[in-house]
Amino acid sequence: MEPLLGCWLNDLLAVLLVAAGASYAWFSRRFTYWSRRGVPQAEPQIPFGNLRRSFLGQTRLEFVVQDIYNQFKGERYVGMYQFGVPTLVLRDPDFIRLLLVKDFDSFRDRGVPHNEQEPLNHNLFFMNGAKWKRMRAKMTPTFTSGKLKMMCQTMQDCGREMVEVLGDPASRGEVVEMREVSARYATDIIASVAFGVECNCQRNPEAEFRQWGRKAFEPSLKFRIARFMHAFVPTIARALRVGAGTEEVSAFFRNMVRETVEYREKYNVTRNDFMHLLVQLKNKGFIDDEKAKAIKDGAKDVDNWKLSIDEVAAQAFVFFLAGFETSSTTMSFALYELALNPDVQKRLQEEVDATLLKNNGQLTYEAISEMSYLDKVVSETLRMYPPGAILARKCTCRYKFPDDGPELEEGATVFVPVYGLHNDPQYFPEPQRFNPERFSEEEKAERHPYAYLPFGEGPRNCIGMRLGLLQTKIGLAYLMSKYEVQRCDQTVVPMEFNPFSFVMMPISGIQLRLSNRT
Repeated sequence: MEPLLGCWLNDLLAVLLVAAGASYAWFSRRFTYWSRRGVPQAEPQIPFGNLRRSFLGQTRLEFVVQDIYNQFKGERYVGMYQFGVPTLVLRDPDFIRLLLVKDFDSFRDRGVPHNEQEPLNHNLFFMNGAKWKRMRAKMTPTFTSGKLKMMCQTMQDCGREMVEVLGDPASRGEVVEMREVSARYATDIIASVAFGVECNCQRNPEAEFRQWGRKAFEPSLKFRIARFMHAFVPTIARALRVGAGTEEVSAFFRNMVRETVEYREKYNVTRNDFMHLLVQLKNKGFIDDEKAKAIKDGAKDVDNWKLSIDEVAAQAFVFFLAGFETSSTTMSFALYELALNPDVQKRLQEEVDATLLKNNGQLTYEAISEMSYLDKVVSETLRMYPPGAILARKCTCRYKFPDDGPELEEGATVFVPVYGLHNDPQYFPEPQRFNPERFSEEEKAERHPYAYLPFGEGPRNCIGMRLGLLQTKIGLAYLMSKYEVQRCDQTVVPMEFNPFSFVMMPISGIQLRLSNRT
């Protein structure tokens, strides 16, 4: 028996050695993909490629890509590897313009790995090809200026509620976790305008909707493993039926949408919110006033493709993710920088005071739109903390960049290093300094327009950009009208970021002292 066991172990060891040798040879060959094509490349490590630090949780992916961006100054592009996946990083804003706008049809898909069996993943962010184009056309009319004005009243109500809730801690000069304050404010808005739910989590932090919202953004180990498998070993992930790692969250949001839609249809309930527009797309295939406009403009009819209830839930969910997370993080990062830069805070407060005086104490849609310094503050915050710090695109056909640039195969992955661009002294001198005047009309005119891309650009830019900006600006304006934020002993400087979160998120929150304005 023992000789047989010894032979079996020897055979197993031999198989493992052969497999290891074959893997090493494959990676060694794979990691010359870019150099064989005359493209400068970052030095990879077997088997990680250039992802060792981010995979092990030592830093975020955008910081890894920024390091690669900085190593190759003077180059228009550079190659890197995500394990065995060759990825081209574009450094030249002119090439980025080709990718995002001029030659968009060759790079229409994001190519972001995801589990297609998860119903909530059938949303605009993950969709590709003709289905994405059709859904984008369906959803675009829901984000017009008219629709934003319709939702603005909800945002104002939530802004006033936030100021009231913070009255007591501000009067005592308490240290407040502003990341959580911003999240509750954003949750109340998105729950109302996207799902028609009044969750009132500013006064009830443990409201059910807020709890599930937290879970949607928790980078659990289960989620990280699922994301890795769908990204780099999708065949194995499908064979093992690996889920998305977010099944409980998915069930909650799908049930919420289904119950909301059924209630509205049964009792003929109409509200001025995003869900009402989605219900129209489900039952009619178009939004009423947009069909009237299209016919008036000469169209015989509009596309009446109707959304299923799961497609309604998927679009509402991505609306929640994008509208909640980008707005709350941007708002809290802005407060952080205002606390570190009291001169900027004072100037912003002066603009808020003047606007309120001019508009009878109201922060209307038009009033917010006229606040130029607030716009600069938010723009500079988005430069330093972009919600989409890397833009990923997948090449949909063989493509050759001009001026002896590289030729890409169909299916190739391309990164736009937004964080690297935003921190490049060539475009933004002293990039670590918070300076809203970078966004004066004069400075913007002198800078390459594709060096600043907080929401992407072109046909696939963030569809909810204006909604997110409006929500952020209203929240900041209401806070600055009543309170001051100040650095305290608990404020972490410099900021430390969660290596696994979807977007840049501080590990320990944002602790600031809140006080009434003097």
